[in-house]
Amino acid sequence: MNSVSSVVRQIEGNKMPMTRPIASYVCAGLLLLPSIASAGCPATETLQKAVQTVFKQQEITVEKVAPSEIPGLCDVQIRHKGQRRIIYSDQNGSYLMAGQAFRVSDGENLTQAKIAELNRFTPADMERLSGLTAFTIGNTGPEVYFVTDPQCPYCQKAEAVLVPMAERGEITLRVLLYPLSFHRGAKEESISIICDKKGMDGLRTRYRSENQCEEGKRKVEETVKFLSERGIAGTPSYIFPDGLPHSGVLDEAAIKGRITGRKGDAAR
Repeated sequence: MNSVSSVVRQIEGNKMPMTRPIASYVCAGLLLLPSIASAGCPATETLQKAVQTVFKQQEITVEKVAPSEIPGLCDVQIRHKGQRRIIYSDQNGSYLMAGQAFRVSDGENLTQAKIAELNRFTPADMERLSGLTAFTIGNTGPEVYFVTDPQCPYCQKAEAVLVPMAERGEITLRVLLYPLSFHRGAKEESISIICDKKGMDGLRTRYRSENQCEEGKRKVEETVKFLSERGIAGTPSYIFPDGLPHSGVLDEAAIKGRITGRKGDAAR
């Protein structure tokens, strides 16, 4: 386990990366920060200066600051590269924390839930997704958008759950191809799957041909651009009928819970 000092740094001191987890340190109301009498949070302008001090090389805008459900902390809503994210501050603005916070009582990832809400897809966004769909499985049941990459091994685990659900008529599965930049050839595979109409069989076999049609190229590039702007940064990801996104593999019970509004058991 990392020491607290590696996760929580005074702004005036050493700088911290944005990727360290805080789940081990902030859970169920237990804080490893000094208690602070004030119940308020720093002003947005104060935390904007703090963020600029700590994350000098990154263009980050503080959009909103509000008391967190975690006692002693403030939720700091930021925008980074077009995506909305949550980091945390103490009530004086002397400390910043970046990472995931979990509630011990039920294991819910509070940070992920807030980020999903911040990046909820609007009805207009959902219409846009319909036009970007690479292929669809099933035509009954609520629509679930599945963001995948032909070379993503975790996506295959998600597909093994989603496809049977679609085939049983429990959901309508709309597949969005989102080739990750570090997967060599994934973009060309995605374009070929669309251009040659290879569907799920093409996705499973990483189908690739010389057919790199303009329609396929446009759809793949627009999918990556749009989803990136809306907070999707990796695969597998899901977008549920209520517009809430989720990243990471979900089991069948969790998918059904998300559709009905009962989150229940989540990611594997």
